[in-house]
Amino acid sequence: MSKVKIEGNASGTGTLTISAPNTNTDRSLTLPDGAGEILLANGDGSNLTGITTGKVLQVVQNTYSTSTSVGGASYTDTGLSATITPSSTSSKVLVLVHQPMTHLVDTNSDRLNLTRLVRGSTVILSSRTLTQHEGATNRAYDSTYMGHTYLDSPATTSATTYKTQFYIDGTSSDLYAQWGGGTSTMILMEIAG
Repeated sequence: MSKVKIEGNASGTGTLTISAPNTNTDRSLTLPDGAGEILLANGDGSNLTGITTGKVLQVVQNTYSTSTSVGGASYTDTGLSATITPSSTSSKVLVLVHQPMTHLVDTNSDRLNLTRLVRGSTVILSSRTLTQHEGATNRAYDSTYMGHTYLDSPATTSATTYKTQFYIDGTSSDLYAQWGGGTSTMILMEIAG
């Protein structure tokens, strides 16, 4: 028959107390046949294996509402970014972006808007949207937005920053993020891997 042994820590000076619950029913506690730690109420479960895969370990959100513009064919930061520190190198990061944009056009033509999601200095996702402009040729405004959803594998436990960038093809037009005080949002969710 196996025995249960409670062994004190030689470095500790406190007293470990195991208290029984207030119950009139017999209870049994079956210990697992393996080493490990008890998950506490204030723990995130990161020390458990095979149980937390796919679980959300932490969520970071950041917003940005200062107007930023780009008018040439080179990528520019939109001002929206967020930083997360993964708890494990096996974790994934789910990135959710919603960013309102406004296209200011001085000519009666369509414009291609290019946006991308960047981790540190690495481009991890890019997209294109076409703003179709018809009618007035003088200072016309067209609305668009950037929406990115991406599950990234940064493979690090260091602080990791994600940001968005954009540019517009051609001249006589500008692309604005957060124009007129619109609020952009980035949410980062660490997913246990």
